[in-house]
Amino acid sequence: MPRLAEISPVLDLLGVTPTVPSTDAGRDVCFVDAKVVPAGEGVEPPQAEDYLAAPLVGEVGAGPGYLPEEDIKSWFLVYRNLPAIRHRSNLMAVEIGKNSTSMQPLLNPGDIVLVDRNDKDVDYPGHIMLVRDPDGQGMVKRVSVEESRGDFIIQFYSDNAVRNPPMVFSLRSDYLGEWDRAIVGRIIWAWSDVREK
Repeated sequence: MPRLAEISPVLDLLGVTPTVPSTDAGRDVCFVDAKVVPAGEGVEPPQAEDYLAAPLVGEVGAGPGYLPEEDIKSWFLVYRNLPAIRHRSNLMAVEIGKNSTSMQPLLNPGDIVLVDRNDKDVDYPGHIMLVRDPDGQGMVKRVSVEESRGDFIIQFYSDNAVRNPPMVFSLRSDYLGEWDRAIVGRIIWAWSDVREK
């Protein structure tokens, strides 16, 4: 599989510029005849302005996986007033792939993570981010960055590090010097399937 740096001259020749969508992913919510579960009977119904709908865009790996940002599978309702969510709007949800175990025990296959696409701050080592490898495959990893001779060395590493060694890339060589090619956004929330736990 060719790396982005190898196919970039061909893309330039064709006049193609890969880009990441810049519009906010989240959408306002409008409840129309919302069904309330029995536990909520007799309680004031939810207020639409308290919620944001985040698109669930598909499956990624805690190792390399597919990241189809344009392919919306479903929508997740997010309560805006949670401290982790407050003042954020450019959110999308992603499912951890069924064979992706590199972020265990924190994240497991089938878990859904919420990504803030506006938060790409890599100044604090160890933040969990949705990232891309140089071929564009999506992964959920911790990120650490070190400046080196006019370049940045980016390390993606796993919680299950014994079976998943860190991956090290050059921002300049592997991502053509563009952070948006490497970092999609920060993971700020997760939902876990606890049926088997």
